[in-house]
Amino acid sequence: MSGEFSCFFYGTLIFPEVIKHVLSVGGREKISVDLNSGAPAVLEGYKRFQVRGAWYPAIVKGHENDETKGVLFKGLTYNDVLKLDNFEGDQYKRIDVKVFVDNSLNPIPTQTYIWIASADLLENKDWDPNKFKKLIENQSIDTLD
Repeated sequence: MSGEFSCFFYGTLIFPEVIKHVLSVGGREKISVDLNSGAPAVLEGYKRFQVRGAWYPAIVKGHENDETKGVLFKGLTYNDVLKLDNFEGDQYKRIDVKVFVDNSLNPIPTQTYIWIASADLLENKDWDPNKFKKLIENQSIDTLD
């Protein structure tokens, strides 16, 4: 069952070093996905928020005109998806969605993780990927587990 899955990432997993850390179980396993294969994508109808007191975001169903930018990764294995499920934990649920890649008019079916925990845990602002990038440049990814 290799290479059969794809996933849209909109937060910490847009960074190759983070997805590598998650899929390789902290560097202990070889990964099968090409970290440079992610394609910029847009998920319509969902809005991204900063999780209160955390370094990661969440998305929730929003208005028709809301959109979340992220990256679509193809070629994930079943084991990769299990690792991602574990990483996301019980605050998120993996669902089927359709994303638009490179301004395409035809959406691509994939999966993503949406927030299912309390909305009270979300700040009323978008997550800042640049702030997270500085965080991982200044400390080990292992400390974020």
